[in-house]
Amino acid sequence: MGVGLTVELSVEDLAKTIKRLSREDKEELLLLLSEEGKTLIKRHKDIVKKKVKPLTRAEVLRDVV
Repeated sequence: MGVGLTVELSVEDLAKTIKRLSREDKEELLLLLSEEGKTLIKRHKDIVKKKVKPLTRAEVLRDVV
């Protein structure tokens, strides 16, 4: 059994809301709406479900001079 939801939102209201976002929030929104964002969401889910183990900070920076 699914639940349906209908939301009416004008393009103008959406545009105003996006304009009020901080730069960081706009960048995050762009990322989430892009193909790269879909990949990141999938990777995050894999980490949460413990399908993969994320690298530690030390592992990432091991060979950085």
